[in-house]
Amino acid sequence: MLTENSPLHSRIFGYLGERFPPVAYTVLVGLFFGSGILVSQSLSQASGHPSSWLGSVVVWLVFFHLRVFDEHKDISTDMQAYPDRLLSRGIVTLGLLRRLAIGAVVLQVVLSAFIGMQALAFWGVAMVFTLLMRVEFGVGKWLQKRLVLYAITHNPIVALLALYIWACSQTPWDIRFLVYVAAISLGSLAFEFGRKINVDEVEGVDSYSSVLGRPRAIQMLVGTMFLAAIASASLIFLLLDHPWAPVGLALLGVFWVGCTAFVIRGRGIEASASCFLLGSMMAIGVSAWSAQMLS
Repeated sequence: MLTENSPLHSRIFGYLGERFPPVAYTVLVGLFFGSGILVSQSLSQASGHPSSWLGSVVVWLVFFHLRVFDEHKDISTDMQAYPDRLLSRGIVTLGLLRRLAIGAVVLQVVLSAFIGMQALAFWGVAMVFTLLMRVEFGVGKWLQKRLVLYAITHNPIVALLALYIWACSQTPWDIRFLVYVAAISLGSLAFEFGRKINVDEVEGVDSYSSVLGRPRAIQMLVGTMFLAAIASASLIFLLLDHPWAPVGLALLGVFWVGCTAFVIRGRGIEASASCFLLGSMMAIGVSAWSAQMLS
C-alpha cells in the first residue's frame, strides 16, 4: 500500500501504473512510430538512419508530458470525481509531476537534436502546440462546454507527431505521407471518442455519452472509425503495388469489422476503439514493410 512516505520510485511507478501504463503506451508508441517510419521509407524507397528510432522515445515522453498537463488542468474536477487516485490522495503531487515533465521535455530536446536539426524543428512545432493545449488555446471555459469540439481542436497534436516521425526518418518528403497523417489522426480521434463513452457515468465528469446521449455518441464513434478505415485503406492502396496488398487490406478489414461490431453492440467500447487504432497501425506497418522488402 503506497503512502506519502513510500520511496519516491515506488510512488512514481505507482502513478505510472495508474495513469500512464508504461507497457500499453510503449505498444502504442511502438506501432505509431514504427508504422510512420516504415511508411516514410516505403514511399521514398530510402532507408532511414539508425538514430531515427530515438524519436520513439521522444514521442513516448511527449505523451507523458501531455498526461501531466492534463493532471494540472483537471485537478479540481478529479479531486472530487476520483478521490482514490494517488494524486488526489497526495501520494504524488503536482510539483513532483511538474519536475518529471520538465525532465521529460529536456530529454526530448537532447534526443531530437541528436537525430538532426530537422527533427528538432518539427519537435519544436509539436511542443508549442502542446503548450497551447495546456492553456486550452485561451478559451478553456468555452471549449469545455463543447466536448466534441474540444477533442477535434486537440487532435492535431497527433498529426504534428506523425510529421515529427517523418522528420526523424530522414527520408525525402512525399505528399502521399499526408494520407498516413489523416489515417492516424482519424484513428486517434476514434480512440478519444471511445474512451469517453461510459457504461456508468461519473458525476461531475462529462463524457460523450452524457453530453450527446449514448446512441449518438456510438454513431459518432462508428462514423469516425469508418473514415479512419477509408483513410488507412487508401494509404495501403497507394503504398502497395505488389502481391501482398490484399493481406494488409484484409488485416485492416478484420480489425474494422470486428471492432465496429462490438461498438455497435455496446460491448467493450473503449477496448474496441483502442484495438481498432492499434490494428490499423499494424496493418499499415505490415503493408509498408512488405512493400519496402519487395521493392
